[in-house]
Amino acid sequence: MKLLNKKDLQPLFADQPGQKPYTLKRYFHPWQKYFYLHRLKMTRRFLDKKYSRLLDIGFGSGIFIPELAEITEDYHGIDIHPEVKLVEEILNSKKIKANLKKADIYSLPYPDEYFDAIICLSVLEFIPNLERAFSEIKRVAKPEADIIVGAPVVNPLTNFIYDRIIKYKNHRQAHQSNHQEIIKALEEKLKIEKIVTFPSLLPLNYSFFFVLKAKK
Repeated sequence: MKLLNKKDLQPLFADQPGQKPYTLKRYFHPWQKYFYLHRLKMTRRFLDKKYSRLLDIGFGSGIFIPELAEITEDYHGIDIHPEVKLVEEILNSKKIKANLKKADIYSLPYPDEYFDAIICLSVLEFIPNLERAFSEIKRVAKPEADIIVGAPVVNPLTNFIYDRIIKYKNHRQAHQSNHQEIIKALEEKLKIEKIVTFPSLLPLNYSFFFVLKAKK
């Protein structure tokens, strides 16, 4: 995959050393990086054609944008963190065209039926009002748009990993929606075509992460 590297992203590390707005440092951690990069690979496998206009909800550090920009004629990304302009500057320095905006999932600043691909990866677990979020995703999606959603799975093992290994002690407060709530809310607005899990051999409720593809 075509990703931004650590040198490219150094301005973000310098400006946000604590990395609270996004989890950039985990992409370069000796063992955490495998999991974080695998999430992107799972997502990429669902994007199996060239799209006229793609929306990336929660682009974070922008690490995935070079790859996504390769498969769309018109990449758009939104995020709520304070470094949107800095990510834009990094992409401009790499001559990667991207339309970035500071906006949230509850009020997407786009017309109805605007995108033929929408990605929302590791965002929905932080969202309390899933019905409103999926209403907005459905509104801006074209009738046959590919809608890709990914989020962590909540179970005793993943809780242990957050508490003892990643040491993200407040994840139960930060993660306001679990995987079952996300999937249930999505099914009220969209039709699921396929779900994949990581690790792939584990059932959904015993896995670490899921990515799904849906349609209107």
